[in-house]
Amino acid sequence: MYVWLMVSAKRASLDVGKLIRDSLNLDAIEVLGLYDIVVRANVKSLNDLWENYISLLNSLPLVGSCTTYLSLAERIKQTIQRPSAFILIKAKQSEHIEIQGKIFDIDEVQKVDIVLGAYDMIAEVVANSIADVFKVVRKVINVSNDILRTVTMITFPNE
Repeated sequence: MYVWLMVSAKRASLDVGKLIRDSLNLDAIEVLGLYDIVVRANVKSLNDLWENYISLLNSLPLVGSCTTYLSLAERIKQTIQRPSAFILIKAKQSEHIEIQGKIFDIDEVQKVDIVLGAYDMIAEVVANSIADVFKVVRKVINVSNDILRTVTMITFPNE
């Protein structure tokens, strides 16, 4: 089962991502937006999620909170690059699979999951610039009148 772990730091610090990568050996991506760090993981069970991810993340000194989204349905393209941004998508209760398919058809979208949580979908996008990210966000919003709002989190470049 795939999960998205959205981490908020106790104080603004790029050290949180490094701490998660070094201490827990997780692929933590720093973002600018609603959360500070995004971690995507493949967990064996809810117990595994709790013991090996959530409790460990929450035990780190710089971690303020961890919000978890369970992936119900994922669509992923074969060639994966490091995402330029994550888009959290809230939609009306309608055909989420149809909306997911339309979002997935956008060239810059590498992955889009239907998730359980405060948002209905999470999309990973790649773009060459911040301006291009915003163009992708507009494309996502325009795929359906049933999209209510989006939150975009821009990733920090790899060091």
